[in-house]
Amino acid sequence: MEENANREIDFLNKLAMAYRTYDASVIEEHLSEDVHYASFWVFNELKSKAEYMEYLKGKLETMKRTGKTFGFRIVFGRMHEYALLVLEEKVHCGFVVDFDSEGKVKMINMTTPEFF
Repeated sequence: MEENANREIDFLNKLAMAYRTYDASVIEEHLSEDVHYASFWVFNELKSKAEYMEYLKGKLETMKRTGKTFGFRIVFGRMHEYALLVLEEKVHCGFVVDFDSEGKVKMINMTTPEFF
């Protein structure tokens, strides 16, 4: 459990860094080839590293161009054994991740923190 929690915290810190620096490459090596990304705010689930990286790069480029920034904090869920990276803005949302047997991120879920 502790190893997984450390892995989650490490990756979530890197994800926050990607958002702060507008650089998606920070997390690329940590993703499995078939990583899935789901979000309440994205209609279709993304089902590969290539799809997610293209989406994230576009999102970060838009954020950089418009000067959008976020605050982040890591919290641990009340109802689940997950670490949650919370984006702090008008509407809070958070990232939950899960790993495959090789230690690569296999799932990124962007959701509202109220579920955790």
